[in-house]
Amino acid sequence: MTETHGHVPVASLATDVGWSRQHLGSRFRREFGLPPKLISRVMRLEQARGRLINGTRGSLADVAADCGYSDQAHFNRDWLEFTGVPPSRWMAEELPFVQGATHLADAS
Repeated sequence: MTETHGHVPVASLATDVGWSRQHLGSRFRREFGLPPKLISRVMRLEQARGRLINGTRGSLADVAADCGYSDQAHFNRDWLEFTGVPPSRWMAEELPFVQGATHLADAS
């Protein structure tokens, strides 16, 4: 899962390790305290956050696509759910204060 930054379906991961989806989910909850799908979502969001902080050029739609989201709307929903603010607002409010961060050429 770390090699793909969370871009792997849970069913594929279960097949790869030779477990059922249910067993994989139980092991994840026991080992990490979270189900694999949630960990996958967090990893994709963290990858997107890293791209924004590191000055990826392009739109939020480009970042979303590069990080495995089916579209920008799904990315926006995940971002809002995890951070409490839309990505464009986070960029406007937080990114200027992140040491070494540069901005997207056009965030919207």
